[in-house]
Amino acid sequence: MSHFNTFLAQLGNHSDPATGAISPPIHLSSTFAHPGLGQSTGYDYSRTCNPTRDILEEGLATLEGGSAAVATSSGMSAIQLVFQLFDVGSHFLVSRDLYGGSFRYFNELEAKGIA
Repeated sequence: MSHFNTFLAQLGNHSDPATGAISPPIHLSSTFAHPGLGQSTGYDYSRTCNPTRDILEEGLATLEGGSAAVATSSGMSAIQLVFQLFDVGSHFLVSRDLYGGSFRYFNELEAKGIA
């Protein structure tokens, strides 16, 4: 990316048609209202998607040259998300020097046949 700093400075800066605000707000709402039955704004519950997180994920995908990105609330949730891709019989390598919660989780996976 030729203008890395400019991209980061402008990330999410779009004029809000309703308010005219330039900088994106931090959306703290956990739920979102809809115009009517069967009509969605695109957001239902913050755990699944959120306008603030959408800006972050779009920016990360662009910076990394990817088609999409996923932001999670913690390292353990990121690990859980990634390991949903593994089937029984899959193998993976991890460092011996890692967070205790991760170590215990990996031991649980190993007991289930994912080693």
